Amino acid sequence: MTTDLVLPDARGDETSFRRAVRQLRDHLLGAVDVDMAIMLNGQPFTITWGDRRPAKTDEAAFSLSSGMRVIEATATRPAEIVSSGEEQITIVIDGERLVFHLVEVRGEPPPPPPKAIP
Repeated sequence: MTTDLVLPDARGDETSFRRAVRQLRDHLLGAVDVDMAIMLNGQPFTITWGDRRPAKTDEAAFSLSSGMRVIEATATRPAEIVSSGEEQITIVIDGERLVFHLVEVRGEPPPPPPKAIP
């Protein structure tokens, strides 16, 4: 299921948005059934967990949240904020709320975790 996902755009009409949210839901659920793998903007991700429960509303909704972290400054470079390699997709459609947690598949080991603030 590594076809690149097309993300819903709420700026269009309601019917098109609902169709796009359903298509994304079906694609993510299909990936869970097959191999837990998806593509997002050309980057491979593994679905690490998901949650499915009734929604309190029948409105269609979609959100994508990106995890970020701070890399400590060194003598040669300033501190910077970088992606943690984790994303969360939340979908509400047809009376259901679905949340999928994704972790980026990297070809190289991730950078070391930041040090604790003293």
